[in-house]
Amino acid sequence: MFINRKEKVIKMKISVILTSYNHEKFLRQSIESVLDQTYQDFEFIIVDDCSTDHSWKIICEYKDRYPQIIAIRHDYNWHGGSIDDAVRNYASGDYIAVHHSDDIWMKDKLEKQVDFIRSRPEYAAVFTNAEAIDDEENAYTDENGFYYRLFRTENKNRKEWLRYFFYQGNCLCHPSILIRKDVYAENDFFRKGLCQIPDFVKWIQICRRHEIYVLPQALVKFRIHGSGRNTSGMRAETQIRSSVELFLMLEEYAAIANREEFLEIFPEAGSYAKKEAFLPEYAFGKVCTQAGAQSYTRLFGIKLLYQALNDPQKAHMMEKHYGYTKREFMNENGKYDIFGILPEAFEQTRSIYVDCGNGFSSQKVYQEQFMFRDVEEFCWTCRLAENEGGQIKGLRFDPAEGLMVKVKIERVTVNGADAEFQEENALCSREGWQLFLNLDPIYTIKLPDALAAGESLSVCIEGKMKRLGTAAAGQAVMEVMYEKRDMIYEYQGEAAAAKKSFNEARQQQERLEQQINMQEQKNAELERCLKEQERKNCELDAQLQKIKSSRWYRLAEKVHLFDR
Repeated sequence: MFINRKEKVIKMKISVILTSYNHEKFLRQSIESVLDQTYQDFEFIIVDDCSTDHSWKIICEYKDRYPQIIAIRHDYNWHGGSIDDAVRNYASGDYIAVHHSDDIWMKDKLEKQVDFIRSRPEYAAVFTNAEAIDDEENAYTDENGFYYRLFRTENKNRKEWLRYFFYQGNCLCHPSILIRKDVYAENDFFRKGLCQIPDFVKWIQICRRHEIYVLPQALVKFRIHGSGRNTSGMRAETQIRSSVELFLMLEEYAAIANREEFLEIFPEAGSYAKKEAFLPEYAFGKVCTQAGAQSYTRLFGIKLLYQALNDPQKAHMMEKHYGYTKREFMNENGKYDIFGILPEAFEQTRSIYVDCGNGFSSQKVYQEQFMFRDVEEFCWTCRLAENEGGQIKGLRFDPAEGLMVKVKIERVTVNGADAEFQEENALCSREGWQLFLNLDPIYTIKLPDALAAGESLSVCIEGKMKRLGTAAAGQAVMEVMYEKRDMIYEYQGEAAAAKKSFNEARQQQERLEQQINMQEQKNAELERCLKEQERKNCELDAQLQKIKSSRWYRLAEKVHLFDR
């Protein structure tokens, strides 16, 4: 079962650290999932961050049963730092595995990870995919939900991971990690002051220097609490704090000073990273301020460009090699309302981009300036001149720039004929409205099939648009996360009832099948007895024939015949 102290001194290579805080309902299952591992060469450290429920009592019960467990309790709630302290002062393994008090490990988790590390020691850490579950251990079934595919990912090299982290965010499950202790301790463990994404920043730091691997099997069950009590839950305070921490996270990318490495991560930035004039602040600043960037990313890019402009040598290089001056800086800063502080009415731009076979670009765009208040109804007719020879392949409509909005497109016509349209990057749709939180709302328009080559185009777009403030946007995100929960629970109840009926029917069918099998066995036994009786009858007939052919039988027949 669990390793004893003597074995630990000789063989132990892994330190399992389980962090605990107010999860008495799930704690026993979490602890048992460690104790039941098929790979047993580890030490077990449990750190309770001053829980106010019965968690510490449960931990002490296991400590009494398994004296090898190292149990630590904080005198006050540390709000982070438990893992750092445990690794520094208690862990003696060469590798660290992290576990949480509300999650569950599969029995072969450590075994599979150890087998991989032994065969591929060049990897500094190995994660696993994870399955999201609710408080009752039901699978997370909302296919449109945030956590549905979050911890299901494919492997990449470290530079591909860095690109993925920048554009897509975190997809690695912390309680699935097995990592070399020395790598975990690099950069003084975790950045101080981070509450929502300290592990995410750590993954970026690790991938700056080391390769990582993700086992495809879901060897961890990651619990999503219905009340949103996860540290990373979709509460308003966590969303606000996350934006601040993601802004700070970008410092890790700003530290990339090698041009070749930078371009492997951001190959689209070649025009910002010339070989003869590579300025990390300018190159990464331009990446951060590209179209569609999040507000915190754009602000970070502005900060980098501002700092470079105020360094005379760097400012000279930017102007000489990139044509970038304070004028370009000022023009860019007037495009996006990063802080949501625009007045009641302000100038805005709506645009139609034209694809003539090479994709959408700013070289083929029609725009209209308008004064936007919080709510606007619009009907914009735009005449396009590019369709000579029928080269226009598609249209893109951007109803606004640099704003979080919700839009309702009521009709699109091309030369008077209705045209199909589709939103491309909305958070969700409700009652015909699309909610856009990424500051760059986009619709694509499909041209009618009946257009003649060379025919000029007149595009008319009718709709409504409303501005979304930060509070409304945060509320929308939360509602999208949780609005389907009751429906899911109802479906789960119906599914459970159907499953129960199915199981009862299957049990009845199995009983009938058992009765049929028993009857078939009886029939087979009767048939065997019948055949046995027939065999005996045949033997008796044979014996009778033998008797009848004997001399004595024939003599007896003659005697009887004489008597008659």
